[in-house]
Amino acid sequence: MVCQMYCRVQHMAVYFDHRIEAPESNGTPCQIAWHSTQPVLAVASVSPTSGGSVDLYLQQGEHVGSCHIERSCQPTVLRWHPSKPVLAVGWETGEVLLQTYPSGEQSSLPATHTSCITLLDWSSTGSRLITGDQVGVLALWKLDARGRLQGGCLAKHDYGKPLTYSVFRPSPPGEDVAQLARAAVSGDENALDMFNWRKAGKGGSLKLGSLEGLTFFVSTADGFVHCVNEKGKSSPILSVDSPVQKLLYLERRDVLAVITETLHLSQYSLGPEGGAQELLKVKLSGKSGQSTNIAWSDQGLLITATGEHVIRLWDLERDDNYVLSLDENLGYEKGETLNCVSYCAAKDILAAGTSRGRIAMWRKGSASSHRVDTQSQWKLQTPTEVEGNITQLQWGSSLNLLAANGVSTVMILCEHVMSAHFSQQVAAVQLTPNQLSLSYFSTGSQLSLRTDTHIKGVCVSKDTVTVWNGKQVTVYESSGTMLRNTGSFPCESQALAMHEESIYTVEPNRVQVRTLQGTVKQLLVFSEAEGNPMLLSVCGNFLAVGTDTAHFKLFDLSRREAKPHCNAKSLSDLVPNVGALLSVKCNANGSQVSILLSQINGRPDHKVYFYDVEMDTLSHFDFFTGRPPSGISQTEDTDRSHSQSAELCGRCPVSQFWDESEPRLFVCETVLIADPQRPSLPDGQDEVEVLVVSFFCTQEHGLLLQDSYPKPAGVQALLALDVPFYYFTCKPGERDVEGEEAPGPVPTPAPPLPHSPPSLRWCLGGP
Repeated sequence: MVCQMYCRVQHMAVYFDHRIEAPESNGTPCQIAWHSTQPVLAVASVSPTSGGSVDLYLQQGEHVGSCHIERSCQPTVLRWHPSKPVLAVGWETGEVLLQTYPSGEQSSLPATHTSCITLLDWSSTGSRLITGDQVGVLALWKLDARGRLQGGCLAKHDYGKPLTYSVFRPSPPGEDVAQLARAAVSGDENALDMFNWRKAGKGGSLKLGSLEGLTFFVSTADGFVHCVNEKGKSSPILSVDSPVQKLLYLERRDVLAVITETLHLSQYSLGPEGGAQELLKVKLSGKSGQSTNIAWSDQGLLITATGEHVIRLWDLERDDNYVLSLDENLGYEKGETLNCVSYCAAKDILAAGTSRGRIAMWRKGSASSHRVDTQSQWKLQTPTEVEGNITQLQWGSSLNLLAANGVSTVMILCEHVMSAHFSQQVAAVQLTPNQLSLSYFSTGSQLSLRTDTHIKGVCVSKDTVTVWNGKQVTVYESSGTMLRNTGSFPCESQALAMHEESIYTVEPNRVQVRTLQGTVKQLLVFSEAEGNPMLLSVCGNFLAVGTDTAHFKLFDLSRREAKPHCNAKSLSDLVPNVGALLSVKCNANGSQVSILLSQINGRPDHKVYFYDVEMDTLSHFDFFTGRPPSGISQTEDTDRSHSQSAELCGRCPVSQFWDESEPRLFVCETVLIADPQRPSLPDGQDEVEVLVVSFFCTQEHGLLLQDSYPKPAGVQALLALDVPFYYFTCKPGERDVEGEEAPGPVPTPAPPLPHSPPSLRWCLGGP
């Protein structure tokens, strides 16, 4: 029998904030810049007496002492290489400096500019760098795969007016790769440049054929926009009636958007020879001027903050516009204004900084209609309190960290989903940053654990509880109604797992196998191509490991030492457009590995992937279409199968679990996605926000869609599957189905659902 078991504990997300540990000699922070994948923040500071400095900080605000830069002048522009840890810094004297993290190695570009740097921009893979200054001089540079300068300036132009913005044009999607390859072999330098071996995002593997657009557009303060082609030749293509504040490229429509300081938006189609034809010109609402802060999403959503009580959104793809405002009932103040905005595509969160030291966040949810990005989809959250007048916000790194410049200091905010873990009939769920609730279902007892530091992760077994804060691991052993601290050890690991008397932690290119006291007793090594381990998961006697280059590997833990159970597999070789692994799990006998991943654009993939270890094959179930690919089975009832397919379509998996003892049983939690292409449900069938979907997975019959049902009211999230129960965490204050707070697990039988395996039926219960 399978039942739903509710853990009556809170399970939600909070933000941990960390103030940067800036040197005392530093002045006022003026600019911030995240690396796209690594959790490293660059902060430029200015002082009226000593000039300026640039420093790097890690995700908890730790200062990187080896990377301090100081000058008697002010830094003006910060730009990270798109993939390598190389920072370009522009100064008011015209100097452009390249610094490598973490070594702190520095090199200056050859002296080309004599006035304040206003423009720095990298091409999509970092093979080109644009530098521009206050008097209109632009230079183009070529760099190698490590971000180091190759030769002198490729091209130089003098436009006579301050340079304001630039944007690279992506390569056309229909580029003939075979023709380019032939040209490259013949020695064509342009063709050679267009081929790039690179890592796609944080997770992709090295692969041929990722084409880099080398043509770019640059704007000037007198309203002109120039096109510089891949050979470095420049030509004016359009002009507007006021200084250009921002250039955007709408890749889906092959359209260039121009926004001026007077908040006029123009859109232009671009011809193959460089000409531009105006398609649309509109006046955007809001206060105009240089104080306007603009954010942009790859879905064509333009967001502006102009120091008003609202932020304004324009959907350029669908010609829609609306405003979002604060709500005093949620803790915001009357008269509070919004200064700056930043959008996180991976989380669908829009953040805005206020004049009262708060960060307002709107989460984009799905909608019952098929219109997306409409005002009703954005749900305002309670404010995150920082300090000062927030003038800059920026999301960044693969961890989706948020940096906030409050004039006097910079804060780094990390969203932390309250940790939870279930194993061997023990559940631990985080209640507050330093408190856990522990439920022992075999005995019906509950314990509470408080720690001295913020808990970033927890892992439980029948007799132990292990917590870590990113820098230190602490192990507790249960003894009756008590938890005894058996020791701590320093360990900077992003992931942790346990199996019997071993703790598994990660470091670059390897997994450390430790004793409960922290002693390393074995190393599981990964090659450079296989990447750095980032995800760990144990089920039965098997450990699944996922890396930052989208590889996964399985280890057998049943012997004294961990042994590889299958070779490392690259998802990038098997699945197109892989960005990063989000979750890697294995089943109890090590025959299957299931994977959730994101795409290159940072958005979660609609599919859950299944790798058969023995057959060396990859299959999937697509929650966007609601159907599996050819060869994967569904339920035998055709009518029910069609109904389930309709119910499952337009969704995305967000969590996944294998049963701890039954290797064939798999379950995942799915949510609706906001997409205009989402298939419609049949008349009379309501959309469900969160759907729990179970599968039966065998080598003989493949993947059998077993059942699906809405997430029960009052529960927060699926925690685990352990026959005969499903375990959920519950929202704070919710009560059981009888309306009373129950002291422990009390399963309540319900009618069995059809088409379940003979050993499975459902019931409701709650402690």
